[in-house]
Amino acid sequence: MACTPAADRVGFYGTAATVNRLGAEHQEVTVAFTKVLLASVGLVIASVATAAEWQPKRPIKIVVPYAAGGSADAMARVLAEKMQARLGQPVVVDNKPGAGTVIGATAVARSPADGYNLLFATSTTLSIVPLVQKQVPYAASDFLPVAGIMSMPFMLDVNKDVPVTTLQDLVAKSRGKPGHFNYGTLGNGSSNHVLGALLSKAAGESLVSVHYTGAAQALTALARGDVHVYFDGIPTSIHKVASGEYKALAVTSKTRVPGAPDVPTVFEQGLPELGLTVWYGLVAPAGTPRDVVTTLNAVVQSAVSDERVSALITRDGSQPLQLDPQGFQQLIDQDAAAWRDAFGKLKLKLE
Repeated sequence: MACTPAADRVGFYGTAATVNRLGAEHQEVTVAFTKVLLASVGLVIASVATAAEWQPKRPIKIVVPYAAGGSADAMARVLAEKMQARLGQPVVVDNKPGAGTVIGATAVARSPADGYNLLFATSTTLSIVPLVQKQVPYAASDFLPVAGIMSMPFMLDVNKDVPVTTLQDLVAKSRGKPGHFNYGTLGNGSSNHVLGALLSKAAGESLVSVHYTGAAQALTALARGDVHVYFDGIPTSIHKVASGEYKALAVTSKTRVPGAPDVPTVFEQGLPELGLTVWYGLVAPAGTPRDVVTTLNAVVQSAVSDERVSALITRDGSQPLQLDPQGFQQLIDQDAAAWRDAFGKLKLKLE
């Protein structure tokens, strides 16, 4: 029997020549794919290197637009300590309170966009103040989101001698008595100003606002009885309540907080319109280089995930935020919409 030449022999894949050609083509494709893969890996490595490239050469300043002694100031100092350990440069907290956070925010908006000037921002700064103040010298677009830190509910506190035991009791005893009770705020347009105004609306517009430049000042006034009602951040409020300095009537979260399980929520007490929270986060002046923002975001996320910091946040009912800049921007937008809706229900006088 005559043998068929190897080049013409037919099998499952065709002739031997075809198999050889396919094998060569396969090898070429494999080599090409390998080159593309290696190039892609190189790009990824380059991206990571770029993201980690920024190394601060001098101290970083975090402006806190509140006076020392409040929950924002306390968290900023914990964060600064962790950031300093990671970055190898001092991270300094600079308190610039006043005008509902406008003074501090404006200072950062006008600072060089180099990563050395950051704002410890809250919902008040970017969501609330633009709604209630006629002339705000900055816009949300003047800042870049760096990293979210935490989402925090409020605790509704009253002076220990105020003769009420529940939120509904406070509303009932306020209605029809304009000025009988007042509430403290951290300035026109601050988050606790809006919450106090919502409470006053529920009580027939009977409560009067009293503005302070800082939380420590407002809390001292509450303890003395100069102020009857104050919506305070959970981290500072919960310990003052536990020590008996004043009474807590409600929390603004949807569920009770672990540190004060006996304090009912505003939802339980029939006032869901008070169920607002605020975020804390770092923002930088617009134009701050991307690699700087990326590095700072990674450092902040690492700090927030630290066991001690995370426990400090969650212990009192707040929620840690671990968001990239894009995710943080989405949170800011959603929060602004919620406060805009709340403000639409009010008739706050611009002061």
